[in-house]
Amino acid sequence: MAKMPAPPRPNPPPKSQANRSIATPLTVDEGKAVLRIIRRVIDASSAKDTAGRNKVYDLTNELLRVCHSRTCTLDLAAMAARETDLALVLEDLGTLRRKLNRKTGHMDYGTRLNFATNMAFKKKPAQVAA
Repeated sequence: MAKMPAPPRPNPPPKSQANRSIATPLTVDEGKAVLRIIRRVIDASSAKDTAGRNKVYDLTNELLRVCHSRTCTLDLAAMAARETDLALVLEDLGTLRRKLNRKTGHMDYGTRLNFATNMAFKKKPAQVAA
């Protein structure tokens, strides 16, 4: 007796926005800049044990990659530069930590970042009174 073919399997549902991978490819230069930023943040952090440093690494990596690939492009080269004030980088990371939904890539309207290249998210430079 001949074998009956198996019934066709239904196609899996398409991935929703919330399930989309954060692994949107970055260029090689962007990836190196992200690693330099992470190194600067880890060196400035108060975490000295391996678990604490790993947590800082994971959170910083996820925030930068999700924001850069889904929400708004960041000037990663400027963030990674040694001349850049680390306080500005940490301020942007703190803003991303509070305002960025890492699952969907959504950030509240009106959120301003120092290193955003998109003018909608760009923070205006402080006015110096003369």
